[in-house]
Amino acid sequence: MNLPRSEAAMTVRLAVFLPAGPVPSWVVRLVGDCLDLPDVRLVALLRDASPLPAADWADRVDEMVFDRGASPLRLAELPTPAGVAEWIAPTAEPADAWLATRGCDVLLDLRTAPMPMAVSPTHHWALMLSGRPAVTPLAGADPVVEGADSTVIQLETIPGGAVIDTSLGASCTFSIRRNRRRAIAKGMGMVRRALVRLTAEGAVAPLPEVPAGGVDAFPGSPAAQRFATLVRRTVSRSASKALSRDQWGLALVFEDALCLDPARATLIHPPADRFWADPMVWPAEGGGWWVFIEEVIYKEGRGTLKAMRVQPDGSWAEPVSVMVRPWHLSYPFLFEWEGQLWMVPESGANRSVELYRCVNLPDHWEKVADIMTGIDMVDATLFEHEGRWWMLGNVTEPGADKHDELHAYYADSPLGPWQPHAANPVVADARFARPAGPLFMRDGKLLRPAQECVPEYGHALSLRRIERLTPTEYIEHTEQRIEPGWKPGIACVHTLSHAPGLTVFDFLTRRSRFAAVRGKRPVPSATGRSDGGRDNSDGKTAQ
Repeated sequence: MNLPRSEAAMTVRLAVFLPAGPVPSWVVRLVGDCLDLPDVRLVALLRDASPLPAADWADRVDEMVFDRGASPLRLAELPTPAGVAEWIAPTAEPADAWLATRGCDVLLDLRTAPMPMAVSPTHHWALMLSGRPAVTPLAGADPVVEGADSTVIQLETIPGGAVIDTSLGASCTFSIRRNRRRAIAKGMGMVRRALVRLTAEGAVAPLPEVPAGGVDAFPGSPAAQRFATLVRRTVSRSASKALSRDQWGLALVFEDALCLDPARATLIHPPADRFWADPMVWPAEGGGWWVFIEEVIYKEGRGTLKAMRVQPDGSWAEPVSVMVRPWHLSYPFLFEWEGQLWMVPESGANRSVELYRCVNLPDHWEKVADIMTGIDMVDATLFEHEGRWWMLGNVTEPGADKHDELHAYYADSPLGPWQPHAANPVVADARFARPAGPLFMRDGKLLRPAQECVPEYGHALSLRRIERLTPTEYIEHTEQRIEPGWKPGIACVHTLSHAPGLTVFDFLTRRSRFAAVRGKRPVPSATGRSDGGRDNSDGKTAQ
């Protein structure tokens, strides 16, 4: 996140307290990131007497199977940068007394046991993962072993444990190291954001609300218990992937008003070799609708955009190609502005947010601008509210899930320039963060469809009531949930779109790979049903 730099920005003097000896590579990178921040100056490194505990055999097996290569959890030496003072335990001078002479504003405490100091800087922070210091080998283990759906990482104050920043994500059930990596990637962003806010505003206030979720640390789990848990989960996951394939399809409700009950829908199953997802509806000239979708053919593994003509009698035609790029495309977001139809497809794989103008429905689109560049944003969703244009989308910290943190931007028009919201990420909770379709008004309330990505990607829909939206404030709460399971076999639902007369959802089924081989292409019919069709970069799985 890049906050506007204040004319009165202060210089923040930072110290980092480390374990003795080598530290995880992510710590080395984080210290480097902090050095690169404007108005942040690293003044001291403190090295504790206690080193990190050695990884046990279960952790080493997890590493060999699921964390090969240049892992941020691998240990590395952190040399003291030139001009930075260093304190190494044990020494005659206590750490707090020594640090007091350095004029430090912030102490980032990355020891294995962060604790208060008799003389502490104004800001003393610790990065905690499900109740454990993030540097320790068992950080992130507890949610996995206990079977918790979610894992929470927090930037906390010492003493007191007030939460400065927090993010909740779905737990990686089959690898503790992967679970720790994904959470720590977000934690590094928290540290950077807190320092930037401190330089810009002179203070970092605790959060008024902290999402519940995850598991607090318990005394510890033996290596054998952790190994058995991960073997059981890995075998179950591998068997499921070998026997079945995730396939997204479309659910259509033909009613004038917006329908929030997909149980009344007619289902369209795609051919067995692909999935259709992220439906966006727009009225078609001459009657009926165009339903724009993401299509992924499994063997290709990359999304393209298509559009399906749907008639009021429920019949539908084979999708036609709308947009193909060398990179993955999905979430073909549509909106009207200045009497014209516009599209912002998801193109995060190209690190851009692109704006297109419709020349001729459904398949002739003219690119107008890259309205944002150098950003990995998924599911950009635009709307006008109280005299401003807003864009909501999930922005990903490198190495973290794409589902966990919603960022907001505002501008005078869709062309920008887009300014970041002061509180980004405005939602840091995988249960509500990721957009799930256009916003809409109901009973005078502005509702934002959101994906619930816990316990898995796109599990359910949550309609979030936006109660406060300004460049500095964002408040929303759940108004209603739409869960899967309204028909047998439907495991997930994650997008909602409406135009007068038609509401469209998507849904996920887990179809047998053996049945898929025998499946036929669906035949469009008067009922819209098919007779045969028995996650890529945005989270869906092309298995």
